[in-house]
Amino acid sequence: MPILNPAFLIHTLLELPASLNFFFRPNEQLSSPAPQAHALIRQYAVLLLSSNIIALVFAFRHVDEISRRVAGALAIYHAAPLVRAVGRITSKKEGYGKGLGGPWVHAVGHAGALGALGWVFLSDKTFLLRLQREKFPY
Repeated sequence: MPILNPAFLIHTLLELPASLNFFFRPNEQLSSPAPQAHALIRQYAVLLLSSNIIALVFAFRHVDEISRRVAGALAIYHAAPLVRAVGRITSKKEGYGKGLGGPWVHAVGHAGALGALGWVFLSDKTFLLRLQREKFPY
């Protein structure tokens, strides 16, 4: 019977369109990008795509200590786009556009991914106790 971990799938569903958008439309990511910025944006797109592949690997396996740590790392990633989206919502500046849904969609999506992956990371109470014992063995 296949195992399905929705937290990793949420990451993949959220970041796959973003990685494709960054790769195929790098000029739409910055207001006035220099030509050399396209290479960096495309490199970021490939990095996001590789995180999607990693998330898919962990979406179809049992949750263990390794998958919890990967979930924690992916959860930390989602904090930055969430902060950026909230900043765009609270900013008085116009002209952010509605790329891939706009800042509200980004905020909700990244908050959901952060919460789901964070839940997997914290799902094992013994993991936190082990981590505490490793850090402070006495």
